[in-house]
Amino acid sequence: MPPNIDEIWVFRMISIQNLMHDLQNGLYSKNTAVPNPAYIGIGSQEIIGRRDVVHVKCYPQTVVNDYVPFYFSVRTPMLFNIKTGMGVPATPQDDIVYLCCRLTSLTTTDFQWCFTEGNAAKAITQFFIDLKDLDKLDWTSIITHDFQNYNADGDEDRVRKKHAEFLVKDHLPTRYIQAIVVKTCAVQVGIKELLNQLSLNIPIHINPKQKFYFL
Repeated sequence: MPPNIDEIWVFRMISIQNLMHDLQNGLYSKNTAVPNPAYIGIGSQEIIGRRDVVHVKCYPQTVVNDYVPFYFSVRTPMLFNIKTGMGVPATPQDDIVYLCCRLTSLTTTDFQWCFTEGNAAKAITQFFIDLKDLDKLDWTSIITHDFQNYNADGDEDRVRKKHAEFLVKDHLPTRYIQAIVVKTCAVQVGIKELLNQLSLNIPIHINPKQKFYFL
């Protein structure tokens, strides 16, 4: 069963070097992005490229890279790869921040949105546009930290399902970012200064309940 819908958040991981640009401009899909010469990518270029050709099944005239992606989960296999340099450039976790939004603030007529029950780039992944289908997501996989394919309960599809996504078409304005999560106090201090410069009032949390980053 999914959590109470009012308690569901979705999360976007970015490099801290991209934070000022994203706060100034809002979040854009890859295919509508405002040019940022200083942009730092943290994802797999192979997977990102695949998303250029994977159609969103509930909006088949669009592809995954027409959407701003968020995860329902934190401390994901993607973050593990970023931390260790597995298939992507290694990046210290201190340099990774989460932009956090309440699900209910995004599931409005302001946006074209949908969600998936796994990695949106995978052919078997299903897409949904009705919140009643949140129960189709594997919330055990989303919440667990035991995400290896050979984990304790033998679920060999856990990695795909842990990467269930929420997708917003084209652009998400900055005002919808309701919290920022960072790993350390030092990073929090630096981001507070940035928010003051931009006259933004967004709460910054340091790794709540030690759930967002690997130790």
